[in-house]
Amino acid sequence: MNSKYRILVVDDEPEMRGMISDYLRDIEGYEVLEARDGADALENALPNSKVDLVLSDINMPIMKGFELLKIVKEHYPETKRLLITAYNVEDYLELAMKHDVGNVLIKTVPLDTKELSVVIKSLLNNDIFGADKYFQSEPSRRDFLIRRGDALEKDVHRIIGHLPENFQTKRLELVLLEMLTNAVFYGIRKETPRHREAWDYDFELSEENAIRVSVFYDDQKCAVMVTDNGGRLKKADVLYWLYRQVTSGEDDIPIGMFDEHGRGFYIARKYVDRVIVNVARDRKTEIILMNYSAGSGGGYKPLYINEL
Repeated sequence: MNSKYRILVVDDEPEMRGMISDYLRDIEGYEVLEARDGADALENALPNSKVDLVLSDINMPIMKGFELLKIVKEHYPETKRLLITAYNVEDYLELAMKHDVGNVLIKTVPLDTKELSVVIKSLLNNDIFGADKYFQSEPSRRDFLIRRGDALEKDVHRIIGHLPENFQTKRLELVLLEMLTNAVFYGIRKETPRHREAWDYDFELSEENAIRVSVFYDDQKCAVMVTDNGGRLKKADVLYWLYRQVTSGEDDIPIGMFDEHGRGFYIARKYVDRVIVNVARDRKTEIILMNYSAGSGGGYKPLYINEL
């Protein structure tokens, strides 16, 4: 039951703070505390109550959200941390990397309460895996096993072919090929990008090591979930790769332009409405690529990177 959890909502905008708090309290059934800024949270809410999750705005007077979550991590290490902003998440990737923050929601009008609910439940219950939870009702589903190193492009066409065309499937094809390549060659085969020209593609993975791909869709959105049992990906690495692709040097060229690895996640964020990265270290890596139907899902994109 959600009532066993207490959430602290920190936002200097009373209307937004009240809207989020009312939803979490009245609809989701959580116990909810409120604070108008970071100082208020640290002086009044956190010392006097056990808080299971802090949901904080980023841009606030007196203390920014990243500063607040840094202190929360130091003094309340069991408390989950979640940020929310009305601005471009990519402007905060350096701070996210510095403070080990993997989840940043976007303020939308109206607020996407379904996404807010899913993210909070996932964090509170350490239940980060699975794409079906992002759908309002049970979606259509197809499952695939990916085993051949020399058949990835054919596999991508076969998988995408099961989706309706109104989900920008051409873009998904490009991104899915990148994610399958990462899962097969880095996650399972443990290859390195420096020796890519020497990779052997003529192999078949065992059923145990095969890449699992699941496709979900309904009228509003679709999700392609890529899972490997390597668990080699790290949240810190994904944040670092994204940061280098969105940060320009003195020549106005991204500092990661010529990096040997990591551009695939930037491409995914650029071309897909939602990219969700879930990792259980040394056990499992799950990448969820989600697109909304044509004409929806625009605006700034959230950041979802979870590591157990």
